[in-house]
Amino acid sequence: MNSHEHERAMELITQRNVEGIGENDDRWLETHLDGCAECAGFALAISDAEQALRSITVMASAALVASTRARVQARAAQLREHESRRLLIGVSFCLGVLTSTISAWAWWKFGGWVAQWLGLPASIVEPGVFLFWLLPAIVIAVLMVAIPPSAFEGSLTQGYMRDRLRGMQ
Repeated sequence: MNSHEHERAMELITQRNVEGIGENDDRWLETHLDGCAECAGFALAISDAEQALRSITVMASAALVASTRARVQARAAQLREHESRRLLIGVSFCLGVLTSTISAWAWWKFGGWVAQWLGLPASIVEPGVFLFWLLPAIVIAVLMVAIPPSAFEGSLTQGYMRDRLRGMQ
């Protein structure tokens, strides 16, 4: 047998109990182990080492358990925060679409009436519709630029999460 077959067998032995190997590889390995004492010894040594490691009881310290528990709770709070932000972004998007549509419709009706009353051409209404359709988004963008980001940092979402957690208890 060549060294390539031994290397492949050793690689498959180490993968077998950790990652698992395919049926074809498993059949090839078993056939190889039946005929190769060196690789069979390696497989036995790996099996013995695995059993020795599994026989040792590992106890986590109280500090490690407390630290892990605190990190898991912090991560859970972070995930809830992301979920609430996603909800608020979705609601904001829907409100933006709704207000944009209402303002565009209102300008279409009002602008058409104003253009007709003043005797202006109807083509002046179309740019106005476009402007009023974008107006809510422009106003929100200006407000977000004018108000410092720290004012948005978590205040709404934390309040939402506090209310939601109270409702769960």
